[in-house]
Amino acid sequence: MSISYQEELKALESYVPQEGGIFWKPEAGKYSVKALSELDEAEPYEDKPQAKIKLLINGEEKTWTFVKGKTKASTYGQLVDLASKSNNTLLNKEFTVVVISDGNKNSYTIV
Repeated sequence: MSISYQEELKALESYVPQEGGIFWKPEAGKYSVKALSELDEAEPYEDKPQAKIKLLINGEEKTWTFVKGKTKASTYGQLVDLASKSNNTLLNKEFTVVVISDGNKNSYTIV
């Protein structure tokens, strides 16, 4: 039996990742998290450098991946700033992530 690439393509295009996977894609809201790792390099996405961090969220270990921003206001910049104020480490640091969505794009504030 041969594979139907058209059917496989349709299945791939309609796939929606289920909550509970290993990656964290937060929706609008406020989240208390604990860092389980330091910031690390992630695979680039669309030629944009990415960073990642492992977090504990509601008792579940997740990996949060985001653009490696160039400003202190970026998610990356806010986490670097937090680490610099916390003895140059994020490991085991507890903090809050506030997510605001305009319907198309999320913005993140680290508190």
